Amino acid sequence: MQTRRTLLAAMAGFAAALLVKPAGAQALGKPFIVYDDELKNGWQNWSWAKVALSVPAGGGKPVKVEGDPWSALLLHRDAFSTEGYTKLTFIINGGVEGGQDLMIKAMAGGKPIESNFVIRPKAKTWAAVEVPLKEIGADGKTIDGISLQAQANPYSAYYVTRIQFE
Repeated sequence: MQTRRTLLAAMAGFAAALLVKPAGAQALGKPFIVYDDELKNGWQNWSWAKVALSVPAGGGKPVKVEGDPWSALLLHRDAFSTEGYTKLTFIINGGVEGGQDLMIKAMAGGKPIESNFVIRPKAKTWAAVEVPLKEIGADGKTIDGISLQAQANPYSAYYVTRIQFE
């Protein structure tokens, strides 16, 4: 009887080893952190806006972003599946002026997935934002980036931190 239990335990361990997730994947139910005081989990800054990482502000180190019309904060990594995640969340502050129109997009194969999800952060106010992956066409997809892209006007600095998939 003991030998049978040992054999079953060994077989279960072998089966679990076959189910290893690809590098960088997170266990279901755990957030997949993109940025929290610094870039995490292989994410890189590929922005075409004026971006400063890890800027000391209010006890944290958010990303500071400002720029010209159509410029963007673009964070990139090796492709991964969003399977098991339902939303992209982050905390944003519109800086001194606020009111920046920012379109949130997921990237696949280096190209934006078409969506029209726009936010407008408030001046001098930290706010949590939840972006349903379904709303940006990224639910159950393999993606390699996310962007917060300005629209047709130049914009003053805004700050963003605690970017993650949940």
